[in-house]
Amino acid sequence: MKIKFVDSKSIKIKLTKEQWKQMSSPEGIAKALGQKDVIGFDLYDSDTLFGFAMLRKYSDTGWFLWDYAIDAEFQNEHYGQLALQKLIEYINLNYGATEISTTYLWGNAHAKYIYEKIGFQETDVVEEDDCHEVNMIYTI
Repeated sequence: MKIKFVDSKSIKIKLTKEQWKQMSSPEGIAKALGQKDVIGFDLYDSDTLFGFAMLRKYSDTGWFLWDYAIDAEFQNEHYGQLALQKLIEYINLNYGATEISTTYLWGNAHAKYIYEKIGFQETDVVEEDDCHEVNMIYTI
């Protein structure tokens, strides 16, 4: 697998309804990608588009993994874990990141599994009327 990251200003992959519940809207993504300190990438294996990632810088060396998804067609083929590991390396080398934080919706066992397998650690759980998320951090 030869993973590459191509700058992006919108999400182009196909997601299931369940995946969209975990993501920002396409309009929200496009708007966020117009902001300073927000970067987006289309994820490719050679010439095949398989994923999307959007990150927001929150400190000199800290980045928040805001949206991350693998195209529905490429689910359960180990793209998610491998691409996330490569993304962390890429952000470290090209943007000086030493810390990546993220969240996942409470109950999303697959996201929890991927993040923990890579080395993210849970920091806390946000429980509010309209939000039940788990915060995680990865230190490079």
